[in-house]
Amino acid sequence: MNKHLLTMAGSLLLASFLPAAAQKNYKVTTNIKGQGDYKLSIVYTTADGRKIDTLLSRNGDSFLFSGNVKEPVVGTFISHHPASKFELSKGGMFMPAPSLEILLSENTDVQITGNADELYKAVVKGDKANEELNALRQKEMPLVSKVWELRKQSAGMRKPEDSTARKAIIAEITSTTDQLTAIRKLFVAAHPKSFVSIMMLARLQGDYEAAAYEKAFNALNATYKETYLGKYVASRISGAKATATGAVAINFTKTDNHGEPFTLSSLKGKYVLLDFWGSWCGPCRASHPHLKEVYAKYKDKGLEIVGIAEEKSDDLETAKKAWLKAISDDGMSWIQVLNNYNKATTDMVMAYGISGFPTKILLDKNGKVLFKLVGNGGDELDQQLKSALGL
Repeated sequence: MNKHLLTMAGSLLLASFLPAAAQKNYKVTTNIKGQGDYKLSIVYTTADGRKIDTLLSRNGDSFLFSGNVKEPVVGTFISHHPASKFELSKGGMFMPAPSLEILLSENTDVQITGNADELYKAVVKGDKANEELNALRQKEMPLVSKVWELRKQSAGMRKPEDSTARKAIIAEITSTTDQLTAIRKLFVAAHPKSFVSIMMLARLQGDYEAAAYEKAFNALNATYKETYLGKYVASRISGAKATATGAVAINFTKTDNHGEPFTLSSLKGKYVLLDFWGSWCGPCRASHPHLKEVYAKYKDKGLEIVGIAEEKSDDLETAKKAWLKAISDDGMSWIQVLNNYNKATTDMVMAYGISGFPTKILLDKNGKVLFKLVGNGGDELDQQLKSALGL
């Protein structure tokens, strides 16, 4: 069997329909010229976790999938065909090509027609939702293709003498990406009744000012706000407010790495540095030696660190094992809690609107936010701590 895989990876998004009471079947028929023997699968994520649906049948270049969904989901069609990625170094890292997205809901019948060499340009037909998304994609396509070609071009410019040309290409990528963002914002404003607008908002958070983002969300159909995707966007809004300077930190109780309950408010009277991380996150792990230095320097001066880990596994025991191993391997002696515990009812990553790992939030002695840093922190973290603690 050919070892290459073609996967349809679901993004962490749901289409904005009302949840169905029972699981419903969807059907996806693809006709991808040049697909050959490459295997296919469908992966999507919902509030219940990550799911993979495998190929139902095949006839030449035609592949048929059928799966069950409780409510609509958004999937991303990702191919491991050689043309689906650009190799940055022989046998090493690569850049994935632009993705093809589809919308799956109860009784959806989707048809995809395209070429394996440029899968992201495939045409998707089906219900009204997919037709709307496809129309938006076709409008974006010239810009998406341009960005892809520019990225491949810039990737080959590694010599010092290429720096000027590379900067020019990066500037052009930025300008073209801004045009894409403008098209998507216009779609959101013009289509308040389309669930594609919720889908776009979930991805454009960093491209709106906070007030404009909330205004755009409030203008959408109320039905969409009750879906998982709608709640996700709402959490981005509430999370931004929760981590604004001067906001009172959201309290929570989670099980710590010793099996004991820990409540954030129990640390009132101390400065608290919340560190959102995960065992899978390279930059997070790389920041831990510096955090150990910070803890040693400030723990006797009123600072406590609380690590809030988010593990990718949906299986709690697997997540717990990876989390505890990382704590031990990295030699972290401060308070540690696992967000995966009781995540359905107490999701602190969602509540605090965490969109990148690591993220660090410093609280004053009254539990109010002093600052928020996305990334390792480094010198900026040191300066912020020194200023906050008056040292």
